Amino acid sequence: LFITKDEGAMESLNANLNLQQFFPLDLRIQDVLTTEDTVYIQMKSNTKDYICPKCKKKITKYHAVHKRKVQDLPILGKRTILMINLYEFNCDNTECDCISTTENFDGFLNGYSRMTERLVDFITDLALETSCEGAARIMNSMNIKISGDTVIRTLIKRFDKQPVPS
Repeated sequence: LFITKDEGAMESLNANLNLQQFFPLDLRIQDVLTTEDTVYIQMKSNTKDYICPKCKKKITKYHAVHKRKVQDLPILGKRTILMINLYEFNCDNTECDCISTTENFDGFLNGYSRMTERLVDFITDLALETSCEGAARIMNSMNIKISGDTVIRTLIKRFDKQPVPS
């Protein structure tokens, strides 16, 4: 894959649009690269500490740095791939059963997902209004790479997260 940095277009884009405002404060844009149909945004976490999801204790010890490619909503009609360096933290509370945890940026990126939550929201809304296969075709025409099967799996995950009625 050959990636070029279209400096003229990106300078114009950056002059008119501050991309950083669309991302969590703890994720900083380091570089933006473009191809004919894709925008690659290199990002790095600025997180210094993290709250353990189990015991709610503040964690300051890094365990590892992970690189993750995540698909986001298109920018100017181009597929958007976020290449994120994020931290995994070790919980040092001996009574906690959570050994390590990876940042999720306040619901922007959850678990081991390869899509941002706002993209998952869009997929869910579109699939509920059309059909899974129809939603996949519409999204592929918008440069969001997804299959009908992935749309179905996304809906099932969202359904499983719904609270059980009492």
